[in-house]
Amino acid sequence: MSRSSTLTVERTQSTPRPHAAAWTAPGRAIPWAHSFRLVGVGVRADISCAFGGLLTAWTFASGFLPETDPGRSTTAYWMAGASGALLVMLSLLLHELGHALAARHAGLGVARMTLSFVGGTSEIVGVIRHARDEFMIAVTGPITSLTLAALAAVAHVAIVETAGAGLPATVAALLAVANFAIAAVNLVPGLPLDGGHMLRAAVWAMTGRLEAATRIAVVAGRRVGEAVIAVAVLASAFGFVALAVWAALLGFVVRESFLRED
Repeated sequence: MSRSSTLTVERTQSTPRPHAAAWTAPGRAIPWAHSFRLVGVGVRADISCAFGGLLTAWTFASGFLPETDPGRSTTAYWMAGASGALLVMLSLLLHELGHALAARHAGLGVARMTLSFVGGTSEIVGVIRHARDEFMIAVTGPITSLTLAALAAVAHVAIVETAGAGLPATVAALLAVANFAIAAVNLVPGLPLDGGHMLRAAVWAMTGRLEAATRIAVVAGRRVGEAVIAVAVLASAFGFVALAVWAALLGFVVRESFLRED
């Protein structure tokens, strides 16, 4: 399960209006594995997205499915795990699409959506002039993930009622948990997560000072990265390998996003 969307937001000095934020592409070259268009928006997946999918499939096939559905073959576990991983990648795409549609509703342009190992990035171009617009763009992603979690839970119940318990029902349940986790992680109040943008929007709305709001959200993001790395160390010490791998990768990605800016 990957960390989902990071909305890339930068302030521009050229804008003549106060309290304005620009949403732009990060300007970093990334090797693309594949690209296509969805509702008029370019969608790109970099090479690391394949690695993220494989790690998700491994987490499902080796960590969860043998415990929940014992007695199946390794091939069956990996086929179910791969199917679950593809559905998680689709969930991340829909999460990003939620951000993009909310940005369009706010009158902003959408350059592209990018899927990578750690989730996704919506590269939104334009100037945000109101805190409520940043909040709505940020919160739409987690709302989308929670909606997908509910739909997957309904699918799990329907499969159990019609076909009985088994790998398909378990994959639906894992998809529900994965989407809930994507929403929960992204609601953590620290940049570059969605919750960090929501925190910045809230402070901006209360104080009218975008720069101060950004500093608070940035510091919160750094602390989040450090805390997640600490969780990875503890998980590794107690033998929770999958949790340690995911926590370490998420923590270092969040932390690195600020080191690049320092």
